[in-house]
Amino acid sequence: MGFATAASAPSAAPVLRIRLPPAWTPEEDARLERLAREHGFRHWRRVAARMATGRSSSECRGRWRHHLARDVYHRPFTARDDDDLARLYVRHGGRWRDVSRAVHGRTSRVMRRRWREVRDSDAFLSKLWKPISARAHHDAAGTEPSFTCEGGPCLLLTEPLVASFRNLAF
Repeated sequence: MGFATAASAPSAAPVLRIRLPPAWTPEEDARLERLAREHGFRHWRRVAARMATGRSSSECRGRWRHHLARDVYHRPFTARDDDDLARLYVRHGGRWRDVSRAVHGRTSRVMRRRWREVRDSDAFLSKLWKPISARAHHDAAGTEPSFTCEGGPCLLLTEPLVASFRNLAF
């Protein structure tokens, strides 16, 4: 009589609420910069304890390292930066710390994010592969082509990435 049972209740998907941390204010950035200089750039627990807003040590370190440090560039990537990134990825693979050490002013997080954006783009793929005709690709002696194509143009991997194409994660 008026009681709802489990069988009669509508089945609704559970609601998952994600609480994002509040955005950093310019005052917090200034305070973090001052505290980081006072206490050193490796003592993030001390810095976080003195932040008035209750930020954690990992939040303070991340904000400093990826946004406020003087050696971090916040300029857009150029085509040359993307080419350098492709070469570094071929050399170091997914070891983003090594990739970022080879490029001044870019963190490993930024390099990894950019690689994920670039690797699937049409511009990158068109640089990686270029169409050639079978007759245009002869060896040095001018004899027959060193590969066979079935009716028309073939795709040939461009020179800088030939050796390590298997390392690219597509």
